Parts: sequence; C-alpha cells; structure tokens
Amino acid sequence: MTESNEENQFTVLENKTIGRNLARFRKFREKKALEVAEHLGLSEAAYTKYERGESKITIEIIQGVAEFLKVDPLQLVAANSGHVVENNTMTNSPFALDGTVTTINEEQTALITKLVENVIAMNEKIMKLLEREES
Repeated sequence: MTESNEENQFTVLENKTIGRNLARFRKFREKKALEVAEHLGLSEAAYTKYERGESKITIEIIQGVAEFLKVDPLQLVAANSGHVVENNTMTNSPFALDGTVTTINEEQTALITKLVENVIAMNEKIMKLLEREES
C-alpha cells in the first residue's frame, strides 16, 4: 500500500473535503479509525490525520479506504459526495451508462483520470499475478 517513491504518488488537493468524506463513510459503515488504519498499514494517529485533512491524501489512500469501506472511490473525492455507492453499483457515479463522464472542473477531471489509470494498472498487476500462479 505504501510506496517510498513519492514522485509516483498523485496528491489530492482538497484534503479537508476528502478527509471529511473518509470520516463520514467510515462512520456510516460503522468502522473504527483503527480498523481502516490497520487495513492501510498505518497507525490510527496517522490515519486520523487524513480524516482531519492534515496529511496529503494520495490516490493510494483513497483506493485503500474505498476498498475497505466498499464505496465508490469517486464518492470519497467528490465535494458533495451524496449517498454511499457500493463498488458493485455505480448508481450515483458521474459515469453514465453510455460511457460518458460528467465532471465539475479540470482538477476533478484530472483526478478521475488518474484514479481510473491506477485502477487499470492495479488490475493489470492482479492479472499478471494470477497468470504466474496458473503456470
């Protein structure tokens, strides 16, 4: 989860908003900060700094929290995140059924693009690992 090369990490600019979303979705899922922190490989103190917007929030953190809480990662980065969206249902997602994407501004577009690129890269790594196990 953590990566020592900080050049490869994409930093999210809206730390306070995203931090509030992290806390809200965690509480909605009735999880403790310690549980999320352990999933991410962090101390509880380090994780709660993300929730308070005191630490720079990276795509890796967003992906890890979304995975643990089973929410759409885009909901964690949205200014008005609305309702919880399960990973397997994209009902409130900015992605339409025809494949178009609706965004508020260029920063959000760049963030969504980077998030999608990271998901694709992660899926490619998983496929390679699965292929190695089969051989």
